[in-house]
Amino acid sequence: MPRRLAVTGPYEASVLEYEDRVLDENEVLVRTEIASAKHGTTFAMLDGRSFAGKRFDLERHIFLDAEKREAVHSPSTETPWNTGTSGIGVVEAIGAGVTRFSPGDRVVGVMDIRETNIVREEWIFPLGDLDPLIALCMEPAYVSIHCVRESNLRFGDRVAVIGLGALGLLAVSIARAAGADKIIAVDLLPKRRALAAEYGAEVTLDPRDGDVGLKIRELTNDMGVDITIELTGNYIGLNTAIISTRVGGLICSAGFYQGEAQGLFLGREWHHNRLTMIVPHGCGGGHESRDYPYWDQQRAFETILAMMRRGQLNARGLINKVYSLEEATRAFQHIREQPDDIIKFAVDLRN
Repeated sequence: MPRRLAVTGPYEASVLEYEDRVLDENEVLVRTEIASAKHGTTFAMLDGRSFAGKRFDLERHIFLDAEKREAVHSPSTETPWNTGTSGIGVVEAIGAGVTRFSPGDRVVGVMDIRETNIVREEWIFPLGDLDPLIALCMEPAYVSIHCVRESNLRFGDRVAVIGLGALGLLAVSIARAAGADKIIAVDLLPKRRALAAEYGAEVTLDPRDGDVGLKIRELTNDMGVDITIELTGNYIGLNTAIISTRVGGLICSAGFYQGEAQGLFLGREWHHNRLTMIVPHGCGGGHESRDYPYWDQQRAFETILAMMRRGQLNARGLINKVYSLEEATRAFQHIREQPDDIIKFAVDLRN
């Protein structure tokens, strides 16, 4: 039987067996070679404070009190969570309605970390000669590209990116490609700041070295940046974004915040500087991009992969740890104990 890497407890991953179902007519069966994981959002979901006792009503777009039976379940061996976001592999079988792929094609797309993936045809794309460890970054880049696009970043804008996980680092790279004049990148972890500099940030800041907001104003002729992209998922990070942004500027709030706000002051710069805040597409569910239907999921992924092929989107070094399937059961613990070691990890499924 094929195997998968699944979340089976708080910060705990296990290898589980599973059976593939019959393909629907528009689905493809892929024999997975390598797949990547998301851990920032997973950790936030394990925290679970934002969803505790609530359910999201997709029709009214509001959180309502949940019945006990509707409560968000914790992961277990009986109710595991997926770990993967993107995968690369070879097409083994196709549904009767599939027209874009044939058995033997090598593809990249939205996949879980499992030895076989059943995916809809529109969720996979030809890999071509693209470096697999770069192509696997297509899923986090999906959020990052919408951070930049929906912030209406224009040529010559000054930009701060706060939080340099995979999404933040890719936002630095895409903002550079989009024509930002000055990019200031902020994170506690030195390896991430170093990679941000490689991706195009002129200045990197460690919040422990002083007042980030004040430093950013000093670096921008005391004005602040035009756009701040906030990706820490921490209210203190959001407050730093507010302090760093110029009068009438924009904050792209893409972090997955948990619980009630702590360290957030809306009666200070937020109020006095008349700021605008947006949440970009890709954060949460039940919505399309602001340019939909002209800018849909397939177009976004095709654009990301094209930018990677042209060298416009730098993702080299973002996946800095590759595990075997068995080794990957220790990944989440490794990240918690040594957060500067792993930016994004992948799992090699080729035995």
